[in-house]
Amino acid sequence: MSADKNTLDAVDLKSLSLPPSLPVAEVRVEDYTDSSGEPALRILVVLEEDADVENLKGDSVRALKSAIHDSLRNHGVSAFPYIFLAKPSELADVDGEG
Repeated sequence: MSADKNTLDAVDLKSLSLPPSLPVAEVRVEDYTDSSGEPALRILVVLEEDADVENLKGDSVRALKSAIHDSLRNHGVSAFPYIFLAKPSELADVDGEG
C-alpha cells in the first residue's frame, strides 16, 4: 500500500530535522496494519552503507524517531509509526539479493 501525500511530505528528508550523527540515505514509508488491526505506518530509515551501526548512540536513535514522529503529527498524520533502521546491504540480504 502506498502512503498519502501528507505522510510522504512528513518523512521527506528535506523536511526532517534529523541528528547529524546518523547518516540517513532515505526514508521509506508504507501503510501498515498492526497486530490489533489498527491502521499504522511502517517506516524504514535506510542508513548510508558505511554507517557504523555498532556505535549508534541511543540518544541519536531516539532523536531520529522523535523527529519522524513530530513531523508526522505536524502534517496531520495520526497513524502510529513503526520505525526500523537498516543499511542497504541488510535489505539486500532480506530481499534475497545479497
